[in-house]
Amino acid sequence: MTGNLILTLVGIASGLVLLAVGLALGFRFGRKQSQMAGEAMSKNDRERVLQMLHELGAWTNEYSGSVSQYQDRLGELSSAVRIDAKSNQAAPKIVALLKQIMDSNEQLQTRLESAERQLDKQTKQIESYLTEARTDALTGLYNRRAFDQKLDELFLAFRNGGRSFSLALVDIDHFKNFNDTHGHQVGDQVLQQVAKILRVELDDAVIVTRFGGEEFAILMTRPLKFAAEKMNQVRKTMASHPMDVGSQSLTIAISVGLSEPRDDLVASPVVRRADEALYTAKNFGRNRVYYHDGKATTLVGAPEVAKR
Repeated sequence: MTGNLILTLVGIASGLVLLAVGLALGFRFGRKQSQMAGEAMSKNDRERVLQMLHELGAWTNEYSGSVSQYQDRLGELSSAVRIDAKSNQAAPKIVALLKQIMDSNEQLQTRLESAERQLDKQTKQIESYLTEARTDALTGLYNRRAFDQKLDELFLAFRNGGRSFSLALVDIDHFKNFNDTHGHQVGDQVLQQVAKILRVELDDAVIVTRFGGEEFAILMTRPLKFAAEKMNQVRKTMASHPMDVGSQSLTIAISVGLSEPRDDLVASPVVRRADEALYTAKNFGRNRVYYHDGKATTLVGAPEVAKR
């Protein structure tokens, strides 16, 4: 944006120079025309042209660091403009100096365009750094920092009368066994598989994140019970997509706990209730979904459906 502003100023400066050239070219006509030009270029006109050219010099100096030689040219032009407009001898000098300024202005614009490209490059680098700071390297999902920020945003909007939301915490069942039995590389593949399914199945979620370790967090604008039903479908999908490891096929199961904001003053109770629901799911057999409505935890689906 800064580069565009600079280039806009350069465009304005070029217009001012062209206006000055137009006024100066009046000196090239015959005596009658010269007299008319002299009348047209009154004291106020000369001062206006002089002011415009001084402004051009100031802009150039500010944005390109012009050397003193360029400022000297502006000084010569200022002196020339003060010569009586009826003097034909002043015209060639004014035109020549104006051309020099326009040439310098063209070089300035090239330098500013280069600066704009550099600014754009640096902006993209900063955006890349910010993306890396908010992304989990292993799964490609958003990380805990991004989750905390989005949770605060949604909660603040809710407190101000905005839309409610649901939080789902997901934990991979028996994840330690994957690492102990098959190695950490397989454990990483399990995390990536879970992340992929969550991303695909919850493409309408506000944010899907790796919360930490083998735990994931999802923020949705669905009402709590609808969000719980959706997560139960995801749980079933997860179990129906075994992961091949060598000659073995590993079935991945997840436990899920959900909550939504109530009369909370801060967002932390929302996380706490979801964590309580997750703990209940794991404590009562894993591979199932519970939600916390602010009073108690409730199982989604019949117990016989949510088996290990």
